[in-house]
Amino acid sequence: MIVRIYNFFEHLWFKYFSEKIRFVLVGGFNSLAAYLIFLGAYYLLEGRYGWALIIQNIISINISIFTMRYYVFRSRGDIAKEYAKSLPVYIFMFIANYPWLWIFDHWFGVRAPIAQPIFIVTSAIGTFILLKYFSFRKRGIS
Repeated sequence: MIVRIYNFFEHLWFKYFSEKIRFVLVGGFNSLAAYLIFLGAYYLLEGRYGWALIIQNIISINISIFTMRYYVFRSRGDIAKEYAKSLPVYIFMFIANYPWLWIFDHWFGVRAPIAQPIFIVTSAIGTFILLKYFSFRKRGIS
C-alpha cells in the first residue's frame, strides 16, 4: 500500500514538475537541511564556524547527492561513478564557503549564522549547472 502511494506521488512529481522546478524544490529542502545542520553544529561548537562547516558538509553532501541524483535529474546511471563525479562539485562549494564566512565575519562583521544562508542561496546556480552538465549529464546529450 505504501509503495503504491509513493509510486503515485513519484509519477506526479516527474510528470508535473520540470527539472528546474524540481531543482528548486529539492535544492530548497537540501539547503534548509544543510543550514539547520550548520546552525546546530555552530552553536554546539560555540561559534567555531570552520568545524561547523565541515560537519555540515559531511552530512549534507551525501543527502544532496542522492536527492539530486534521483529526484531532480532522475538518473539511473552507475551510482558510484555519479557519486564520484558529484563529490568534487560539493567539495568545490565547500572550499569556496569557508573564505566567504571568514570575509563576512572579519571584514563586514556579519556572523556565520547570517552569512551562511546567503552563500547557500548564491551558490545554488553554480551547483545546478555543475551537477546538470557534469555530474548527472545524460550520455549523448550536450
